[in-house]
Amino acid sequence: MAHSIAQRKVKKTSRGLASLRPDFAERRIRQVSAWIVLFLAMEGELGLAWDRSWHDRLGRDQFWIPPHIMMYTAVAGIGLTALVVVLVNTLRYYQMQVGVDDSSTVGVLRFFHAPFGFALMGFGALTDLIAAPLDNYWHLLYGIDATLWTPFHLMGAIGAVILGLGSVYAFASEAAHERQSGYPSRRFAGLTGPEWGFVIFIGGFMEFVLPALTAFIPILLDPVKILTYPLILVLASSVCLVSVYLCIRKPGITLLAVAVVCLLSVVTETYIPFALRFMAARLELTFRVGRPPIFNIILALLPLAYLFCALMVEAVAYWQRRTGNAEQEPLRRVWLVGALMAIPAVMMPPAIAYAINVLAPSIPLSFDVVLVLEPSWLNMLISLPLAMLVGATMAFVGTVFGDIWHWNKQ
Repeated sequence: MAHSIAQRKVKKTSRGLASLRPDFAERRIRQVSAWIVLFLAMEGELGLAWDRSWHDRLGRDQFWIPPHIMMYTAVAGIGLTALVVVLVNTLRYYQMQVGVDDSSTVGVLRFFHAPFGFALMGFGALTDLIAAPLDNYWHLLYGIDATLWTPFHLMGAIGAVILGLGSVYAFASEAAHERQSGYPSRRFAGLTGPEWGFVIFIGGFMEFVLPALTAFIPILLDPVKILTYPLILVLASSVCLVSVYLCIRKPGITLLAVAVVCLLSVVTETYIPFALRFMAARLELTFRVGRPPIFNIILALLPLAYLFCALMVEAVAYWQRRTGNAEQEPLRRVWLVGALMAIPAVMMPPAIAYAINVLAPSIPLSFDVVLVLEPSWLNMLISLPLAMLVGATMAFVGTVFGDIWHWNKQ
């Protein structure tokens, strides 16, 4: 009883001190805006996954199909949120408000002043919105395509990457301000708001790449194939899991990120068949080649590959805690950790597809995923060195995000 009363007093004191911060208003504006952007990014990601299946199952007879509306509403919302933050920060900069100065903002087009992350978000959203009509014109010229490798799909992907970097910078700057402010931060399950935002963003990105596996078809070199799906998997696992550990430096943080991926994956694979069937019935559309949408159990189980990668990072971090101060040191031999992540990235996806096909043949499998994940020991062995190179390289990129998290205040 006494312990719980003491806890309540600490929480009350924490809230009181936070509200007395000189830059409290600026921190609130940026953090609320960052969470709005994260929510809209999750909506856009779900819309994109739905859009892929819509093109594949129903075609593309016009631009204003439901998944496009969902996706571009999210992108427009992110762009408007970034614009509002830029304009509000510019006004507050010229009013010389606390927390808005040259150390916490960057100049944009000489006149405007804004947090670096939100400036990036704005440019990313603008890139995606410009890509939309150009992509529509491409489809009018060349018809339906459900692949990543067209000019304006790639332009949209570049815009999404810029937007994602902006989100990382926005949460990183807020985390840096909280660490250096001297005021206690509110925590949930041991993490601050910016830390939770970063973990959810990382989980969202890792889930985002799973449906894209079907775009990474094997490269034929008779009599073998070089598998390309491991490249995107090991890229996501190495850069995301290394960065999330180096940013937050808490035991089990990579496992928490993978748990977020698992949750988002199940939600996505449950939502897509339901949304496709519902909207097809409402719009009186028929599925192409008689292929109704199904729950894609392979994509729902693919986060298991991430789980093995997370356990590698946690094992190295545990070893460092036993031999030194892991909270202050970077991960040792990070290149080796990233390279080893290629093993589950290469082996787990076809192993999952093969196990389902053998142990539960009655479960329907998506044809395009099975085609990409066709198991072959020779092809996997040949593809492993390239995947290890990508993993080692992207692990170093993950250390860069760790640095951004600890020094960025803009």
